Amino acid sequence: MEPGELQSRDGRDGWRRWLGLALLGVALIGLWQLPWLGWLVYPFRLFGTFVHELSHGLAAIATGGDFVRFAVAPDLSGVAHSAGGIRIVVASAGYVGSAIFGGLLLAAHARLLSARTLLFVLGVGFALLCLLFVRNLFGIAGALAITAALFAAALRLPAGWRDTLVDVLALQLILDGYNSLFTVFTLARNGATQTDAHTMATLTLLPATWWAVIWMLVSTAVLFTVLRIALRPRWHSANG
Repeated sequence: MEPGELQSRDGRDGWRRWLGLALLGVALIGLWQLPWLGWLVYPFRLFGTFVHELSHGLAAIATGGDFVRFAVAPDLSGVAHSAGGIRIVVASAGYVGSAIFGGLLLAAHARLLSARTLLFVLGVGFALLCLLFVRNLFGIAGALAITAALFAAALRLPAGWRDTLVDVLALQLILDGYNSLFTVFTLARNGATQTDAHTMATLTLLPATWWAVIWMLVSTAVLFTVLRIALRPRWHSANG
């Protein structure tokens, strides 16, 4: 088969794969809105809460502060405690960090690393960060369960299922940002609950609703950038 034909086939396969993921993403969002079926995606959303809170803490460290601890609750809420750092960056890092991390995971799987390698890396990194910073009973139990699931998936799942799991984890992180940001937008309008958007409003001259929109646009930009990278044709040698 000629190189041009191989590239064309790769392109068609890539589009089919990402179209399937897009449909899966729509299904995930639908499940989030149905309380009696939400348990099906609960483990993925719990993973997203951990990533959200860790993003706050890692942003504090990256901007010269300290990550003290964080906690995660069964209702998928969480709180991260940090000291110092650039507060605007730290407050924004939860939603933006989830989108960026999900994007990097998708890109790495599409272009660089196998699903098994990524699951092992995720398991090790997740376990170390939670060991260092999680400080409530449910958070510890959840971290242990997710770590065990990541390692079990890397060792036991067939290759196709591993690929799907990594893509779903990554896609869910980006989409969970959308879902959370819609929630923030609603809460920011009625002012009933303190959110990251409210924190940003106290630090800047922009209303909380504006920050919700800004974070949604950032998530959208990350998603489109990653899709462009993932769908870029691979080059093949003439000998295939």
